[in-house]
Amino acid sequence: MRGGDGFISQRGCRGLESQIQEEYWTTVGYDGVLRDGRTTDDFLTFTGRNNEWLQNSFVAYWEGAENSTEITRSKYGGRHYEVFGHAFIKPDGRVCGWFVGLEQEVVEVCGGFRVLSRSRRNPHEPTPFEWVRDSQHGKHQALGFHNHKIAKCELNGDETFFGDADASRRAFSGVSPASETFVQINTPEEFHGKVWLLKKRDQPVDQRADYRTYEQYRSGK
Repeated sequence: MRGGDGFISQRGCRGLESQIQEEYWTTVGYDGVLRDGRTTDDFLTFTGRNNEWLQNSFVAYWEGAENSTEITRSKYGGRHYEVFGHAFIKPDGRVCGWFVGLEQEVVEVCGGFRVLSRSRRNPHEPTPFEWVRDSQHGKHQALGFHNHKIAKCELNGDETFFGDADASRRAFSGVSPASETFVQINTPEEFHGKVWLLKKRDQPVDQRADYRTYEQYRSGK
C-alpha cells in the first residue's frame, strides 16, 4: 500500500522523545518538504556488513495516528499506530519510507514521518548512537518506545535495512527495500544472528571518522 502526505504530530512520540530528543529527528512534512531548514545531509548514516557504509538508507519513524494520513483514516479506523522503518531518497529527490502497517502490510509513505538525524543544536557533536547485538545488556538499553525498538536487519548477502523490533519477544519486522516485501524474524536464533538494536554510546566517538553525509557517500568519498 502506498500513501502520499501525512504529518507526524508531537502527541504520539513522548516515550520516544524521552530517549531520543526532538533535536535528533528531521520531520518530512505533510507536503514532503523537510521542516526547520533541514536537508538530507543531516540524515545519520550507518554501516552494515563488513563495516561498509549503507547507501541511501536511513532510520525512520512513522506515526499512523488518527487524522494523520488518508491511509490511517480509511484503513485503520483512527487506531493509533507507531513503528520504525527504513527511509530512502528517490531519484526525483523525494524522501520516502518503507514501514510495516498495523495489519502487517507493506506501506510506503513520502510524507508525515521522521528520519534520524544529527543534532540540530550541535551538528558537529560526536555521533551518540551505536548498534549492539541482542543480549540482556543490549535489550535494556535499546532505543525506542514500549515494545518498539529501532533495529537493523542484516538479512541475506549484502542486504541490510532498518525496521522495528520487539526485544523482549526477539521479533523483528520490516520491509526489504530490494524486494519491497514484508520481512519477519521471530525465532531467537535468527534474531540474534541477524538483528542489531540501536543504543546510546557510552563514549561518543569522533564524528569525523563515524559520520558521512548523503552527498559524500553518493560521490564515493
